[in-house]
Parts: sequence; structure tokens; C-alpha cells
Amino acid sequence: MATENKEKAKGEAIFPLTQEQINQIAAIGAKEGVRAYKEEQKKEERRRKKEDSKVRKTKKLLGSYRRIKATLSDGEQFTPEEQAELRWKFVEDLMGNTREIAKATEMYRDECEKSGSEEAKRRYRELSMMYLDEKPYTVQEISEVENISDKTVYKDIGIACGIVAIYLLG
Repeated sequence: MATENKEKAKGEAIFPLTQEQINQIAAIGAKEGVRAYKEEQKKEERRRKKEDSKVRKTKKLLGSYRRIKATLSDGEQFTPEEQAELRWKFVEDLMGNTREIAKATEMYRDECEKSGSEEAKRRYRELSMMYLDEKPYTVQEISEVENISDKTVYKDIGIACGIVAIYLLG
């Protein structure tokens, strides 16, 4: 009784609800909750597909760089300066602006070094061995050099390419 008087004094009205009305309110709330959840899931799926696409594109671009670079070494002999110039020309042809690519990989390298994380540094080394270094490394060779499993190499390369993709593709 004292509680009712306090609430009436505040100007709040109290309405008794039947069990049917409570059930209807609960049903509407549940329905809206499920709808909101499904919508959020769709957004997350679209975001994930977009992100996966960027990582896949970055891996493809980096892989193309390795193949073109390998075909270059089978041909004529060039000075180191000419090789570097031609290498960047091929990268530019494949991926567009070399400054963006160089900047993306440099930003990733800097991020890894500044983080102080040995895991981040290892991921950059793996990315370099897989795509950027003169000598092409296989996943098995990388795993031996870094003393980790092949599965970890694949996971690390995916993470590294995901970060480079953000720098490169936004």
C-alpha cells in the first residue's frame, strides 16, 4: 500500500496486465530480438566476406609478384639496380601504385617492430619469406626456419595479409 501511494504521488499510473497481455508483449519482444539478431548476423557475414575478399586479393597480388619476379630471374642478367627497378615495375603493373604497396608493407613492418611482440615480428618475417624475399620459401621451409608448425605458418600468413590488406586496400 505504501508503495502504491509513493508511485501515485510521483504521477505514475499503474496498469494491471493480464497473463495474455504479458504473453503478447513477451512474444513481440522475442520476435524483435530474433529479427535484430538475424540482421546483425547478416551485417557480420557481409563484413567477413568483404574482409576475406581483401585478404584473398592481397595474397593473390603478393603471389603474382613472386611469380613475375621468378620469371625475370630466368631471363636476361641485370644489375642489382636494374633488377630492383624492374621488380617494382612488375609490381606496379600488377598492383598499381608501387608507393602504396611499399608503404603498406613498410607500415606493417614498422607496426610489428614497434609492437615489441615476437609473434608480430615472426609474422612479418614469414610474410617476407613467403612473398617478398629473393629466395622463395615454402611453408615447410618457413616452419623449419621459425621452428613452428605448418598450420601456424598458414595462420600467420593469413593474419599478416589481413593487416597488409587494411593498409593496402583500406
